[in-house]
Amino acid sequence: MPKDIILQRRAFLLLILFITQYIDSHTVPTASRPPASSSPFMYLNHYPAVPSNEAKLTNNQITTNPTTVESSSRILPAGSSGDVTNNAMAHTDFFSGAHHFTIYKPTITEGDNATESQSMKLLAEHVIVGAEFDSSDHRPGCHPETRRGITHSIRSWMHDLGRKYKILWLRGPAGVGKSAILQTIAETEADSPTSILGATLFFSRPNSRDNPQCVFISIAYRLAVRYPPYRQYIAKLLSIDPRLVEKSMREQFKAFIVRPFVEERVMDNLHGTVMILLDGLDECNGEEAQCEIILLIGKFVLQYPTSPLIWLIASRPEPHIQDTFSEEELQLSYGEVQVLVDSDEARSDVQKYLRDNFMNIRKKHRRSIPSSLQQWPSESNLSVIATRSSGLFIFPTVLIRFIGDTAYADPDSRLKTVLEVIESTSSSVGGQNPFATLDVLYTRILSEVPCDVLSTTLSLLAMYAIGFNFPHFAWNCSWLGVTQGRAYGALQRLHSVLNVPEPQNAFNERIQAFHASFYDYLLSPSRSGPFCVIAPEIMQHHILRWIHILLESHSVETSDVDMTRIGLSWPIGNEKYRLLTQRRIFNRSLDFLTRILNEFVNDSIQNEFSRLAAFFEDLDFWEMANYVHPLDMLMFPESVFATNFEQWGVLKTVPLQSLNFNDIQFDLDPKIYRYRERGSSLRVGWGSGRRGGAIPVFERIFHDAMIVNSQSQASEDYEFTSRSGGSTCRADLEKNLTAWTDMAPSHPIIMFGRGQKSCACFQFNVPGELWVLTLPCVQSS
Repeated sequence: MPKDIILQRRAFLLLILFITQYIDSHTVPTASRPPASSSPFMYLNHYPAVPSNEAKLTNNQITTNPTTVESSSRILPAGSSGDVTNNAMAHTDFFSGAHHFTIYKPTITEGDNATESQSMKLLAEHVIVGAEFDSSDHRPGCHPETRRGITHSIRSWMHDLGRKYKILWLRGPAGVGKSAILQTIAETEADSPTSILGATLFFSRPNSRDNPQCVFISIAYRLAVRYPPYRQYIAKLLSIDPRLVEKSMREQFKAFIVRPFVEERVMDNLHGTVMILLDGLDECNGEEAQCEIILLIGKFVLQYPTSPLIWLIASRPEPHIQDTFSEEELQLSYGEVQVLVDSDEARSDVQKYLRDNFMNIRKKHRRSIPSSLQQWPSESNLSVIATRSSGLFIFPTVLIRFIGDTAYADPDSRLKTVLEVIESTSSSVGGQNPFATLDVLYTRILSEVPCDVLSTTLSLLAMYAIGFNFPHFAWNCSWLGVTQGRAYGALQRLHSVLNVPEPQNAFNERIQAFHASFYDYLLSPSRSGPFCVIAPEIMQHHILRWIHILLESHSVETSDVDMTRIGLSWPIGNEKYRLLTQRRIFNRSLDFLTRILNEFVNDSIQNEFSRLAAFFEDLDFWEMANYVHPLDMLMFPESVFATNFEQWGVLKTVPLQSLNFNDIQFDLDPKIYRYRERGSSLRVGWGSGRRGGAIPVFERIFHDAMIVNSQSQASEDYEFTSRSGGSTCRADLEKNLTAWTDMAPSHPIIMFGRGQKSCACFQFNVPGELWVLTLPCVQSS
């Protein structure tokens, strides 16, 4: 036997002998031993603890001196859950009386519950509210005994352990019932004792559930609620970097999906599949964001095929979505199920839906339907409606709401109206298209709104269809100056197409369209005609209201601006909430007024705007910078009212070299924003979390924020405003301003206001970054 092996064995035997003798000399008497326990630490409770001030940490070790004390902080073994309720450790402290020992690479756990609670609260503040399948914004599932073929196919894929693809794309045109199918899938799976449902997200453009910046935050929140190991991972992650919720989708995907499921493998002990469901991806704000979500998920499932995640995604087959799925690198990542239009199953399902709902209407309105009608509606009328539906569920859904509207309580006459609409479109161009018939029905519904409230109706609808509304119905009414009574009167005839919150919920809920097709109709002049909500006269009504709000906040006598002067048409009893409402109404009015496009401003608007001269002369522009984003302030020179601002002496553009550092009020905390480059391009504009979702039509009404590179996507921003002023802030700023001035002395900066109520705002590009600065200053002239 080799000599080195013999020496190793002898050394090992000597070590065992030494350990045995040591244990024998330190054995705890039997009478003092704790009860039998499976814990490997049961005897450690009988040694004195090590005081924290007598322990020193070096090179990942805690080494103690001979001193002993009575108690110590609780120390858990690495990997311990911390639950010692039924353990001998729960009765005494660790290491009582122990001395002369070393703990290698200690793990000290403290305050896990508090950390988890804080992390969950942080995530909850950034989720897309109402996007979960079981939220209060209830979405109807499939009608009973319908869509059985499609739902069976989806469930088979979900529970097939040998599935070929980890992404299933459910695609079909608008109104075919995709959301109802996924709602049914989610509800059924959630009730299963072996549920694999991890997270759901139902996008909705009409209801402002469309912010791409919050997609993976929302998914992470639901996963953390459902799975404790994932929740512990999130708590640790956000305790290290709480600003992760502000980063790009790509970074969030890495942190919330790749790292926990692939690198950390936090779900390995569950031994199961986790399904994430995304409905209405085409309603997520921005085509680029939609494509990025598909690419992130597609590349993930291909790169990490053993991950437990599977993805169910539903959307319209929009060209950019089809092109993204068809990219060569993603073709092997997904399977698809198509919801066919006018298929045999779809026609049969629509007929069942119509029969069951007409039966319910007849029961509910039995006094309104003549008893002589043994069958209502007749088979021929039922066939006409079912045929015109062409398998699209949105058509019979709107019709049933219209016919059964309790505000009219005359379903038979409403049925005759529907049949007249169908007949009138049968011979027209595109008459067989159910959406053409739906447009005529939408027009008929809006035609029933009384003329004396129609302008209010369209103004309210415009806010929601365009996307510049507040999240609460009552706030929007006050912004428009509409009283509670007039608001409900203006929407009284629209309950077949809108879900209008009850008065007790008006400060918590918004108006919701039952289907996006209604807002699509309102935004298309060719489809909605006199009911189009982007007509100049509708927008001019809003502009005049914004001017009135600003005038209301200004006092000529005291030469100041005070938001608390703004009257609220919907009274608010809580003072704090009333002040918040007034501030937000003021901020939004000022912001939008300065960015409205020229086509909506006529001579009447210009004349009314001229009344704001004293308002802007007295406005504290530095205070305004606290609630108007600097990117929006940079748009003032592009405003249709820029000439007015210049004439009033509150706006001018000067070269950077003219900025006097002594005029900057560093004690008021200058605002510094830095936008970093993502990929090979950089853009600053709508689409980030700071404004929530915005729909494309917005750009047809307002100037967008400045775009540095039109081929890019929205970048993330980092705001450095927490540092108080003083010498350090001043030194850093002067250093950068001096460097920028040397590089580009004639670079333009925008000066706002007069005297002590002034500020300077400008942007500056450096390689890979865009800086935007707003500096409080004093103008001598």
